[in-house]
Amino acid sequence: MSGSSHNVDVVVAGGGPAGAVCALMLARSGVGVCLAHWDGYSTGGIELVSGRARRMIEQYCPGFFQQETFGIPGMEVHETISLWGTPEPVTLSMMFNPWGAGVAVERALFDQKLRDLADAAGVSVITGAKVIGIDRRSDQWQLSLRLGDAECDPVCARFLVLATGRAAAPFFDQSPVGESSQIALMASLNPLTCTSEHTLYVEAMDNGWWYALPAPDCGHFAGFCTSRKEIKQRRVSLREFFFGELRRTRLLAPLLDKTDTPVNLRITGRMAGTRAFSKAAGNGWIAVGDAAYAPDPLSGMGIELAIESAQLGAGALLGAMQRGLHEIAGRNIFAEYEEAIRERASRHSKMAAYHYGGL
Repeated sequence: MSGSSHNVDVVVAGGGPAGAVCALMLARSGVGVCLAHWDGYSTGGIELVSGRARRMIEQYCPGFFQQETFGIPGMEVHETISLWGTPEPVTLSMMFNPWGAGVAVERALFDQKLRDLADAAGVSVITGAKVIGIDRRSDQWQLSLRLGDAECDPVCARFLVLATGRAAAPFFDQSPVGESSQIALMASLNPLTCTSEHTLYVEAMDNGWWYALPAPDCGHFAGFCTSRKEIKQRRVSLREFFFGELRRTRLLAPLLDKTDTPVNLRITGRMAGTRAFSKAAGNGWIAVGDAAYAPDPLSGMGIELAIESAQLGAGALLGAMQRGLHEIAGRNIFAEYEEAIRERASRHSKMAAYHYGGL
């Protein structure tokens, strides 16, 4: 759509998995929804959709991960091979996972297809729209947006859904709680190796841990989770550091060829570890996905929590609308939703501390 102003029941800021699924659920329930999405917040690379997250998504679109029906080129992860504090590799077959196999997908395309679902359900999607202001005007929220170099008329709504991760924090004066000192360096190994293996590799090292996901097209997408301090202390280029450490691994090194350090591969970085914000909801607004709580993106839990929080958030919004609630002075009408998010965040933090605490 163009940048025309209009009023809706709910405006969703952010078009990742959490924002798109929340908007989709609301629209299918007859709610007027506008979703503003800016690619600058998008995450690239290959990401794992867990078996549980896959089941949740297929509730809304059966066959979503079948390329011939919906166009998502993904690769099922049939097994995990891990070297995590063990002398020899341990293989876990995904056949024993009650939720079934996860799927490795190209994140940008995955997000786009979810937004397409929301659009087909009647969501008014504004693409290329960066949120530059969030204000409370009377009993409505007002989002100021920029399309390219020009500002467009604001979008007004009774309820606001934050789905832009940490990017929304300045508008609500929220500081991350438990900021992680970990960072993940990532690169596609497609030019170096070509294999049809449906295997996720996980390997612990003395200075961090590695993972490699099978890429839908060919090869693997690898990530190295290490401390920021480790990165700062390096005395070589980031590319040399990445591939030097990669060649020290036992599981992942065989995925490489024997040539010198590649000069044409792009190394990207993103925050690893977990983080939470001080609040996940307030009067008239809720946060979903990474805007509420961000699990370790390398654990496979990121998409799962995004979809689950979207479902919980949409349910909370629908419940408030059905009861005619909008805002109660001094009371968070979404307190139950916030408590549910905190419970899930606490559960994941305990698991992350158990698995990654020593690194």
